[in-house]
Amino acid sequence: MTPRIIVGIVGLVCVSVLGMLSTVAGLQMVEQVNNKLPQDGQFGEFGWYWLKRQRLHREYARLYPSGQLLRKVHIFSGLGLISLLVSAWGFGFFLA
Repeated sequence: MTPRIIVGIVGLVCVSVLGMLSTVAGLQMVEQVNNKLPQDGQFGEFGWYWLKRQRLHREYARLYPSGQLLRKVHIFSGLGLISLLVSAWGFGFFLA
């Protein structure tokens, strides 16, 4: 195996781990927000789309101004994207 392939594999593993960490932090955020919202305004666990996620982020920032979960989600997602690009480079997706 070449060093480039090894970098691609490590990047792929990092994408998976960071994706799981981001998901766990997001689910913790849903749980905390749902504890403070009335029953009819709570977030469901399934059926996520961009606007629903944005509403969750706004509600979390409103209810927990000094909360760290939103920052964790953003950091894990950003690092996951970087890891995905590193993995793609390692597997030769950007070669002409």
